[in-house]
Amino acid sequence: MLNVYTCVDHGGHWPVGVASVVVAGDETQARGLLDTQLREHGLNPDKPKYTLLRINTDEPRAFVLRDGDY
Repeated sequence: MLNVYTCVDHGGHWPVGVASVVVAGDETQARGLLDTQLREHGLNPDKPKYTLLRINTDEPRAFVLRDGDY
């Protein structure tokens, strides 16, 4: 079974909100996949350290990742 993880606090190119979604078997795999993608986008996955949030997929639901209220 795969899990869905979101991240809204990794580094970005500009001082605006960022958001990523990762589908992986566990958090370790999710971090590896996101680290690779961040590097491919020219970003350092270690600065700042980011948070992954696992989304519960047991029932239908919508999740707002960034609503523009900073």
